Amino acid sequence: MITYRLQTQSPSQPPIKFYRTIALSFLAVTILLLGVVIFITSQKANIIIVAKEDNKKVSLTVEIGSTRPGVLTTSGNVSSTLFNYSASYSPTGNKTTDAIATGEVIIYNKSNEEQTLVKTTRLLNPNGVLFRLTDRVIVPANGQIKAQVYADQPGAAGNIGSSQFIIPGLNQERQKAVYAENTTPMIGGTKKVGVLKQEDIDAAKIDYKNKVKQAYLDADNNINNTGILVSVSDADLECDKKAGDEVSEFKISGNNNILALTYDREELAEIINREINSKIDTTLEKILSVNSDPQVTIATYDLEKNTAQLTVTQDVMVTIDANSEKLFPQYFAGKKKNEIEKYLLGLEHVSVASVKLTPGWTRTAPSSPEKIKVVVKNVQ
Repeated sequence: MITYRLQTQSPSQPPIKFYRTIALSFLAVTILLLGVVIFITSQKANIIIVAKEDNKKVSLTVEIGSTRPGVLTTSGNVSSTLFNYSASYSPTGNKTTDAIATGEVIIYNKSNEEQTLVKTTRLLNPNGVLFRLTDRVIVPANGQIKAQVYADQPGAAGNIGSSQFIIPGLNQERQKAVYAENTTPMIGGTKKVGVLKQEDIDAAKIDYKNKVKQAYLDADNNINNTGILVSVSDADLECDKKAGDEVSEFKISGNNNILALTYDREELAEIINREINSKIDTTLEKILSVNSDPQVTIATYDLEKNTAQLTVTQDVMVTIDANSEKLFPQYFAGKKKNEIEKYLLGLEHVSVASVKLTPGWTRTAPSSPEKIKVVVKNVQ
C-alpha cells in the first residue's frame, strides 16, 4: 500500500535586505539627530567691540537772580567798581646797554659794639665784584640789619647770586666780626633800551586789559566756593612816554570800570551734572571723566536788577558702557554676522567690531542669548 504525506508550505521569511534598510535608516536618523544636538550645543558667538573715548561738549545757559519759570538759575551778584592800575612794558627792537645792578644785603655784627657804616661804604665779594651802600646804616652790637646796595661799576658783572661780602674799609680783625651777605640775586646790570613806537603803545593797551583783570582777581578775597567773572570796559588810558622816546620801559595806566559777577560754584556744578546726565545716552554710554573746570562767560547782565545770563560749556569724556542695554546678547540672537557688524558700527564710539561664530562655517548667531558673549575693549 502506498501512503502519500501532505506537506504544507510555511510563511515566507522577510528578506535580509529589508532588515538592513530599516537598520541603516535608523542609524542615519540617529546620526542626524546627534549632529543636530552637537551643532546646537557647540554653536557660539563671540562679539568683540573696540570702543574709543570721545569728548562730548555740554552747553547750557544759566541765569543769576532770575525768577523766570523753566530756566536754570544759580545765586550770585552783579556789581561795578572803579579800579586804578598801571602796568609796565618794554618797547620792541630793544638794544642791551650796561646799567647799575642793585640789591639787598644783610650786614652782621658779631661784636659787642655797634658799627656805623657811612653811605657808599664798599662791600667786596670773593670774585672781586664791588658794591656800595645806598644809605648810612648803624649795625647793632650782636645783631644784624638789612641795607640796599648798588654795584660800583655798570654791566652784567653786577648780576650776581647769593654771596658773602667783606668790608674793606674796616681793619682785618674787624672784618671778621662785621660782614655782609645777600640771599637774593643782585639784578639790573643790563637794561634794554629802544625807540618807543606807536605800535608798542597800541599793543600794550590791548594787553593791559588782561593785566587789569588778573590784578583785580588777585586783590579779590572771594571764598573758595564762589566763582568770579571780570569784564573790563574801555577806559581813557595814559602812557607815561610818547612815541619816538628812547626808553627802557613805559607804563600804561588808567581808572578802569570793572564789572564783577560772582556765582556759587557748588550750585553751578550741580546744574552742570544734571545737564550732563540728561545728555548722556544711558542705553549705550558711560561717563569716564569731566575734564577740568567749566568754561563760564557773561552773555548779558543788568546792574540795576542784579541779574545776568551765563553761557556755560563743559567737556565730558564718554565711551561705551559694556553693560549697556544696546549691547545685550538678545539684540544679536539669530541675526546674521554681517547684520550684527553693521549694527555695531552704527553705534557711537565704536571704532572696530568683529563677530566670530562657532562652528566656523555658520553665518548666523545662536538663537539662545546664553551662547553669545559680548566683549568691549576701550582705546583712547
